Amino acid sequence: MKQQPLPLLARQPILDRELRVVAYELLCRPIPSDDLVWQSANGDQATSEVVIGAMHEIGLELVTGGLPAFVNLTEQWLHTPLAIEPDHLVAEVLEHIKPTAANMAAVQILRDKGYRIAIDDYIGGAEQSLWLPLADIVKVDLLGLENMEMLGELKDKYQRPGLQWLAEKVENYNQYEYCKTIGYDLFQGYFYSKPMILYGHRLPDNQMAVLQLLQALNRKDADINEIGKILQTDPQLSFRLLQMVNSSAMGCTTKVASIQRAIMMLGLDRIRNWTSLLALGRLDSKPRALQEQAMTRAFTAQELAGSNPSLEPDTAFTLGLFSLLDAFMDVSLEDICSRLVLPDNLSEGLLRHEGQYGALLKTLQLIEKGEWSKIPWKLIGITPDQMSPLLKRALVLTRDALSIPA
Repeated sequence: MKQQPLPLLARQPILDRELRVVAYELLCRPIPSDDLVWQSANGDQATSEVVIGAMHEIGLELVTGGLPAFVNLTEQWLHTPLAIEPDHLVAEVLEHIKPTAANMAAVQILRDKGYRIAIDDYIGGAEQSLWLPLADIVKVDLLGLENMEMLGELKDKYQRPGLQWLAEKVENYNQYEYCKTIGYDLFQGYFYSKPMILYGHRLPDNQMAVLQLLQALNRKDADINEIGKILQTDPQLSFRLLQMVNSSAMGCTTKVASIQRAIMMLGLDRIRNWTSLLALGRLDSKPRALQEQAMTRAFTAQELAGSNPSLEPDTAFTLGLFSLLDAFMDVSLEDICSRLVLPDNLSEGLLRHEGQYGALLKTLQLIEKGEWSKIPWKLIGITPDQMSPLLKRALVLTRDALSIPA
């Protein structure tokens, strides 16, 4: 039987206690099953696809931004010399791998070469616990535990100097806060991309100004004078706009001190994209991972729209950017869209996942999860082979955007 090609990879941020991104886990997707049978038959290929994809097809620096990459190692890969330097890779020992003498010796060799070792999907089993003396990081699977109290019990039982504890599959802020309270060091899961539940929450005035700016930028008949007036009422935002237009990256030979002149020089399309980034960047109580996720969605949507004549690239960019606005502002998308006068097709896509833009948003979410088999390829108008270079372009654009002084 001919093997189906696997997509390059998916990635998930790993955050520290201050919600800073300190690493990424690189994942091969789609995985029909993560059980022992599937891992035995396909695990080696999956690891190969991740390493090859990250190093050669996309570039490890672009994928991780220079941060370490956590990579699942099968039993075969434990005994195989790795092509990535120790500073750039954390070797994850899968939960199915037996702690035999040969396997433990192979892991010790990796440690001696300078690689950090993480024990994956740990839930406290006796056999898996035999790996802990060789571990630098223990990844505790929240969904695999019988109760949340086990998080603290396992840590108290096995903690030693230098051992870091990572809570994975953290899906909401309550779980994150609990794990942080009991001393966990690292966190993985998309809890940061969901709004916190705040009762009686009212948007501060500065966030209302952000909404007004985003509303003006999103209108089809967007008026440069109106945008300039909104920017001029917010000193911090005006400063960041001028800082951007005067940066060496923009290639401006003369100093720009006027908001209106900055808008005229950059053009409305560029202002729409970059000012949206700056506006979201003001909400600095949120982790940078959320900003990067929003920008990656926006540029990926824009690139996908370029291959589909029924989609407008600018509207697609806004769709991707606004799809996480609830997490930035801790207010429901329904509330946000009621304050912003959005085109019907954009509102339907954001709120109900309906229409062409709804299909596009679903695609963005499936890309993040690595569930390529569920992507409506015909509807979005590209093939799986075209997706990889498209995602690479989106990552490049995101990296360039986030390098702007802020």
